[in-house]
Amino acid sequence: MRMRSPRSTARTALAAGAILFGAGGLAGPLSAQEISFTSELPRTLVFISEEGQADIATRELSSFLREAGFPLVDPALAQTAAQRDLVRAALNGDEQAAVELGRDFGAQVIILGTSEFATRPDPLTGTLVTGTSEVAVRALRLDDGTVIADAVTSGRHAEATDQAARSGAITEATNRLIQETSMVGELINSWESTPWREAAYWAPDPGSVSATVNAQTAAATDAPGLAILLADVRPSTAGTTRGLGVVRRGERSESLFNPVRLEGVVVGATRSVTVEGKPANLMPLEADEAAQLGLTGQQAQRFWAETTLPMSRDSVVVEAEGPGGGASRTVAAPRIDERWAVVIGISDYASDDIPDLDYAKIDAESVHEFLTSSAAGPFEEDHVLFLADEEATGAAMREALFVFLQQADWNDLVVIYYAGHGAPDPSRPDNLYLLPHDADINSLAATGFPMWDVKTALRRQISAERVIVIADACHSAGTADGDVVGGSDGNAVNGAFGQLFTPSRRLMMTAADTNEFSLEDERWGGHGVFTHFLLEGLRGQGDGNGDGIVTFSEVFDFVSTSVVSATEGRQNPQRSGFGDIPLAIVEPDATGQPPAPQPPVRDGAPPAPAGSR
Repeated sequence: MRMRSPRSTARTALAAGAILFGAGGLAGPLSAQEISFTSELPRTLVFISEEGQADIATRELSSFLREAGFPLVDPALAQTAAQRDLVRAALNGDEQAAVELGRDFGAQVIILGTSEFATRPDPLTGTLVTGTSEVAVRALRLDDGTVIADAVTSGRHAEATDQAARSGAITEATNRLIQETSMVGELINSWESTPWREAAYWAPDPGSVSATVNAQTAAATDAPGLAILLADVRPSTAGTTRGLGVVRRGERSESLFNPVRLEGVVVGATRSVTVEGKPANLMPLEADEAAQLGLTGQQAQRFWAETTLPMSRDSVVVEAEGPGGGASRTVAAPRIDERWAVVIGISDYASDDIPDLDYAKIDAESVHEFLTSSAAGPFEEDHVLFLADEEATGAAMREALFVFLQQADWNDLVVIYYAGHGAPDPSRPDNLYLLPHDADINSLAATGFPMWDVKTALRRQISAERVIVIADACHSAGTADGDVVGGSDGNAVNGAFGQLFTPSRRLMMTAADTNEFSLEDERWGGHGVFTHFLLEGLRGQGDGNGDGIVTFSEVFDFVSTSVVSATEGRQNPQRSGFGDIPLAIVEPDATGQPPAPQPPVRDGAPPAPAGSR
């Protein structure tokens, strides 16, 4: 019988993000391409208030803007009560609410308006109904909050029924707004003439150094700024009880304590730092660490302390005092309260122009299975959203990140895993996308999942300070005849993950370096090589110090060494972020003993060239 040779598929590794702060110091910066947030036309969100459910004015204006090439943001995502309140306030003229609403969904311009109408019997015929309408809109830029265009138009239409007359009048008023006013032209002119100010647009990540320090120093100029880099329960090596820091409410004992290690930075003139009232250790902040934390040129020190936390409590108090007596205070939560995850795997793509993958769905299924096992905590079933193949549409992915993960609180842990294709837009290579099941490679602006939407969700929708993003994806997204979308000069999407976070308690891990492919093959158990070793590490092989707990840093070290060895150096996983998080308990095997960590085994056969079959 003739044996079939193994197939290798190039899967460009999307960079993965995760929050970690380890005692071993800060991770080095990724060499990564910036996520592009510029385009010929702005990403636009349209909200026009209209009585009833027809939304005629919104539909007409949105249809025109879409045909004109504007990338549009779906307003249907405003599902939470807070967002609906923002919509009402924005429509009532609250400019700040309008800016907040638009930024929540990654829009660069928001168009707000009202569509009012009335109907009455036609006085001339007596058999028709005359509808009248007035449509008023204003457009705001969301980097500086300025109104850049506004217009008011009216329409009149006669029909046999109230509904038809109303629809005709609103349609006429909206078309006049598009065709007879300068509103759209003013919007475009502003976009072309005034540079986009990205720095003014983004809010710092929850728990980030900049958010914490800026808030404290603004409140009290004499008080030092405090930011927490690490606050983790340290696993005990005594006895047989092991855990990942998750303790359900109502099950906490006042007589039991967990060891805790705390690390952070203090900015400004500082007389002392205390943790739970006891002095912390202070040390100079190295120049490279200061640069990574965005503190270059500032008076900053690093501090650390070890203490104990009763199981009846969730938080640790940290205080810093300045030379003039001004003090700042922050609360750290070493114990993870709840765990949330979104797991996405796409092997089967609806478009014939996007080649299917062999193992991306299987990779995601295995990660989902692990997260819901006892070794991972476990994550509760209703806290994990799993999307595979036809379920992983662009709308479903958007709802997963923008709505489902909003449930996570600040002291929870969020894990995001993605396996599938990623690609730059062929017509605008600076714009980078993950490819949902229903993506159209010829219309990525409308059907892809933009990297800036990932960034928006992480910075504006997810309040958890601990976030882990792990992605194993292909940027090549080759067309059916083997062409590589966006060229073959490297994996821009992979590098873009490195731009998702400001310095904060959030981490990144990438399946490969920016200019490399991530491979999948039958040799690796029917997995991508990165996810194969990720799972092996989490199941116990990555427990480098043998204490029965696999941390993020340990599993990355295992995965990195193993992948580099197995691919003969063709694929080099990357990580960024600070600190460490316990991810898995090493469960005993059939003999009752935990598996001993194993060194990576070099694959004897060299990998097939990237992209080959």
